[in-house]
Amino acid sequence: MNDHSKRTYTVTKAYTIPNAAPLFQDPPYQYRNVRKISAFCKCDPAKLALFLPDEFSLAGEICEVFVMESPDAGPLGRYNEGGIVIPVSYDGQTGGHVAFEYVETDDSMAAGREIWGYPKKIADVPMTFAADGKVSGSVVRRGARIIAVDFTPAEAGFDKPVLQPRFQLKLVPPADGVSKGCRQVIRNAVTDFTLHDRVTGKVELHLESSAQDPMADLGVIEVLGGELSSYSFVLGYGEILVDL
Repeated sequence: MNDHSKRTYTVTKAYTIPNAAPLFQDPPYQYRNVRKISAFCKCDPAKLALFLPDEFSLAGEICEVFVMESPDAGPLGRYNEGGIVIPVSYDGQTGGHVAFEYVETDDSMAAGREIWGYPKKIADVPMTFAADGKVSGSVVRRGARIIAVDFTPAEAGFDKPVLQPRFQLKLVPPADGVSKGCRQVIRNAVTDFTLHDRVTGKVELHLESSAQDPMADLGVIEVLGGELSSYSFVLGYGEILVDL
């Protein structure tokens, strides 16, 4: 979990609320030694497209379902997360749109939503790593296990979609309910990416829908394969492509 008791902060400005003790610091955030299991799934394109904002076009039928451990995310501390990434295109550019994302801590959730428009929600995201290389991860939100991924190392061949950079639609409702609010198309790319290790494998995937999390509606036809990857990167500010 995110142990802020071991970290010391010097607040020089009110970057976000609350004014006297902002919930999160400004980027960049250095992520070190992330471990992620990914399931690459062939889906019904018509169903995948339903989860995209109107501004984006579906760019393929293979999505990524992932669960990952971030043991050190700089000022965001330690947390796990899971989610679903869909290949999209926008204005001639291709990348990935994070359609669903679940994190364990309030600062990682707020920073993701408020800066880049990532659709983060709070959930429990346990992961277990076995000595034989098997890894299991799940997302449990409000008592429902909406994502479960079990990875076993094995030779596997599959085509990975282009899922970087990320394209997000940042939405912030107006305080008065009638003004414009915020509606921006954001492009976000990580920097200083270093891949430490990658192992392919077989994946057992279970998706379950709840009232606010329609995982089972993604239209998964087949799980093509999976991977366990370890890497480090820097997450900095994004680019506002258009302010709607």
